[in-house]
Amino acid sequence: MSGVLAAPVFLATSNYLSMNSFEPCFWMGALFVILRIAERTATPRAWLVFGILSGLGIENKHSTVFFLAALLVGLLLSPQRRILFTKECAAGVVLLLFIAMPNLIWQAANQFPTYQFLTTVAHSDKNVKFPPLAFLLEQVKVLLVFTAPLWIGGLVWLALARDARRWRFVAFTYLFFLATMMLMHGKDYYLAPIYPVLFAAGATAFAQFTCRNWPLAAYSVSLIVVLCLGTGPTVLTILAPAKYIVYTAPFDPNSTRFEKFTSPLPEILSDRFGWAQMVQGFAARYNALPPDVRSRTAIFCSNYGEASAVNILGPSYGLPPAISGHQNYFFWGWNNGTGESVLTLGNDPKEYADDYAEVVDLGSFDAPWIMDHERSHYLWLRHRKHTYAEDWPRLRYWY
Repeated sequence: MSGVLAAPVFLATSNYLSMNSFEPCFWMGALFVILRIAERTATPRAWLVFGILSGLGIENKHSTVFFLAALLVGLLLSPQRRILFTKECAAGVVLLLFIAMPNLIWQAANQFPTYQFLTTVAHSDKNVKFPPLAFLLEQVKVLLVFTAPLWIGGLVWLALARDARRWRFVAFTYLFFLATMMLMHGKDYYLAPIYPVLFAAGATAFAQFTCRNWPLAAYSVSLIVVLCLGTGPTVLTILAPAKYIVYTAPFDPNSTRFEKFTSPLPEILSDRFGWAQMVQGFAARYNALPPDVRSRTAIFCSNYGEASAVNILGPSYGLPPAISGHQNYFFWGWNNGTGESVLTLGNDPKEYADDYAEVVDLGSFDAPWIMDHERSHYLWLRHRKHTYAEDWPRLRYWY
């Protein structure tokens, strides 16, 4: 437990509400059920619990599909494959598909957006693409170098120890999943939800090979110290930004990125700054427009972060709902906007000259500690040459 708590990737992705917060729960819950079935400490009817957890996991985040594929491969490569060929397993899979069906139907009806997104990103420069050895090194870093002996030891124990034969499929599952993420150039944290089982296996092996309790207790205490003095202040919102820079200067946590974007703080922290100021800037410019123009003015945002900030914080300033062609916002449409009058954030007015008869620069947007690419200009776009209804399909943006 102390190893998981001390790992930066778990603290960083789980201290705010996101799909990543729930992912380890669904994955480890489903895997726990399979472990119990494989060692015959649970009845075959437990497959229904597996189906529920896995179905909810897919609804939560589609990366669960890759985990389940790796789990299937791991089981097929081990003697535990026998548990797959039962009517209870089939019932669990049917339940899984039933729970995930609304999402699968929506994907099919909309030309499989998740696949389009993954394909687009894979052929873009958005993510940092690590070669295999560097990707392995990233795993050590995001899990904290001090915990490496625990989870790596757990993997070795699962793969080689005689006492772990019943659970060997877990090692195969991890290795196949790791290879898949390497080939797909996935982000370093995509594997994170599978690591708790390796930590548990490592703790079990540690306890078996240690005749006294104090080494394990000492290791746990040392990890808690690292959590309190190192990992916690580094990835949690404990320190004010200026103090954070000073505190982390000796090891610079911002030196490694999983995306190309730059920022004064690590992306997961910088991405939390500036939203209120950005919306206030939109509000000041929107409310300065003549009333007859204001009623026909839309706010177009280039990404879901900006659009969501406007939609959450904007109503208190009287702003209309934001529209965007980015990812799921594309499916929510243009909110009857015509493009006659549009406020947006951009960098170069010339980029809009082909679509608008007039582009007015209304001043810059900047705020302390924000992502560098969010520093831009408020632009007033006037008299769109083709309406949003006509142009919307080409504004679809997967990135």
